[in-house]
Amino acid sequence: MLAFITTIALLILLALLFFVPALLKPKELEAETFDQQNIQIAKDRLAELKDDLGKGVIDQSAYELAKEELEKNLAMDLSVSQTTVPGEIQSSKGLAMVLMVAVPLVALLIYSQLGRYDSIDGSLHKQQVAEEGAPNMSIEDAIRKLEQRLQKEPENPEGWYMLARTYAATQQYNKAVPAYAKTVELVPDNADLLLSYADALAMSEGGRMSGKARPVIEQAMQINPDHMQGLWMSGMLSNELNDYKQALVHWYKLEPQLNNDIESQTQLRSMIVMAEQNLTPDVVEAMKQALQQAVPAVAAAEIKLRVSLDPQLKNKVNAGDTLFVFAKAMQGPPMPLAAVKKTADVLPLDVVLNDAMAMMPAMKLSNFEQVKVVALVSRSGQPGAQPGDLYGEVMSVDIDSTQTVNLIINTVK
Repeated sequence: MLAFITTIALLILLALLFFVPALLKPKELEAETFDQQNIQIAKDRLAELKDDLGKGVIDQSAYELAKEELEKNLAMDLSVSQTTVPGEIQSSKGLAMVLMVAVPLVALLIYSQLGRYDSIDGSLHKQQVAEEGAPNMSIEDAIRKLEQRLQKEPENPEGWYMLARTYAATQQYNKAVPAYAKTVELVPDNADLLLSYADALAMSEGGRMSGKARPVIEQAMQINPDHMQGLWMSGMLSNELNDYKQALVHWYKLEPQLNNDIESQTQLRSMIVMAEQNLTPDVVEAMKQALQQAVPAVAAAEIKLRVSLDPQLKNKVNAGDTLFVFAKAMQGPPMPLAAVKKTADVLPLDVVLNDAMAMMPAMKLSNFEQVKVVALVSRSGQPGAQPGDLYGEVMSVDIDSTQTVNLIINTVK
């Protein structure tokens, strides 16, 4: 036993030596780098899942569930990186110290709950293979083991929540409902949890929001009236009750919060149009005017640029090369907020970027306080910089500034 614990402790310390020093150094990463890393991790994990499926380690149902969770987590990671990934990540000494203490403690705690000390000599594995056969575990086996554990730990909210989500993911809504009900009993007054419970209730009744799900939705909205999922579901509830005005109140409030979620924006816009068709044009117009009065108007923004080429790079530009000038958010998605496309022979160039050039209503200059402006001379004619292309950029340009920004193309990629 002592030798086993000592070995594990040394391995944990060895692992900490690899990543703790990295946390003690400041790093600078772009949001796009985080997105690329998340996508690559997801691709690698999906390849592992396919390999496990092919080898029979997991069955088809377990593969589908894991794949669905992987896709959801990737979407969440990308969404978070668009809004919260900082341009500069400061030194993480505090985190490093916490990890140095927490990792060994958590590892020992988990092993004390789930591990078996008698497996170190291989006797446990031999016994399990003899009793159970192959060590493959299907999703049904995992659910059964979790159910058995919750019989012994009925006050474990994390376990009940995991069970409820698993049932919902496998479309076993009649089983998900009591699992969510138990979770809500243990963790009351949580809007996120209540709305997940309401969704399971609705799905157990064929998608009907006005049945058992209704009081749960209303309870969640009392806790958080601005909850995005709550606004969505409340609108569906009102629409189901033929209260189209109230449905539009919820959906009009939700629409600007969806930001870059094109799929959800399209679906919501379709629902709004259908609800509006059930009201007279005068009523719809009055509701829109009331909404505009309630939301302060944002002045249209524009940036004046003077784009020029560094004389030392003049011989590297051909008249037919494509010139892109665009503004991007300092942090978040790589999509341009405004852009202009010209040929390189127009340099030097005076140009104005403004809200009218936005590709999406939620992604325009006036929605940001600062942006970075970029000028790119592209030989391929594509906006993505390639080796040999020329570019220049200016960071942290204030949207409110009325001064002309000098943007010099002075770098070879």
